[in-house]
Amino acid sequence: MKLVARLFLLSCLVSLSGCFEIVEQVFLKTDGSGDFQLVLNLSKSKTRLNSIMKMKTINGHDVPSKEEIKSRLTDIEKTVAKTPGISNVKTSVDFDNFIASISCNFKNVGRLNDAVKGIYTKENAGKKAPDKFYDYNTGVFERINKYAFKEDYKKLSNADKEIFATANYTAVFKFESTVSAASNKETKIAPSKKAVMLKLNALDVIHEKKSIENKINLTN
Repeated sequence: MKLVARLFLLSCLVSLSGCFEIVEQVFLKTDGSGDFQLVLNLSKSKTRLNSIMKMKTINGHDVPSKEEIKSRLTDIEKTVAKTPGISNVKTSVDFDNFIASISCNFKNVGRLNDAVKGIYTKENAGKKAPDKFYDYNTGVFERINKYAFKEDYKKLSNADKEIFATANYTAVFKFESTVSAASNKETKIAPSKKAVMLKLNALDVIHEKKSIENKINLTN
């Protein structure tokens, strides 16, 4: 969660809003290429955030200007665009609804891992990035998570901790192939068998009661 918040320079807005959702979307073709999108949605708190954006600080947090947020998104876009095998990189931010996103096309899952690692390294100086966030091999697509959120959560103030009670993480994975099974028991498989969705409460993920990890078995 911390990485995504940093990613969009909205960490203070996230910590001051009452509700937010992280939506991760991947469309995987049979040849291993595909599309990726990550969305940070704070629209349910837009009334409060509109007021916060007019302030310089609140509860000890500096409030970034719209220009600062746009500039940071541009920096992230440039970082991702430099990754070999990554194309059509786009970032956007909607200040009417407080929704920020980054999207791209990837040549293969390995290149997508490189792009995510590039952002991780840039935003977490001195920390080694996990080798893989995704894997695709012999009809199996896997979402991997080696990052522990619990220690970062403990360092937050009580006020900041409260907002995670209503925060959600949603993963939507779509495929050209047919889904035959998913390892995470919270997964919902679409009637078409071409997509899966995993929606979890952020606190359950932070306290490791539930996991974002998932292994999707595919058949042609």
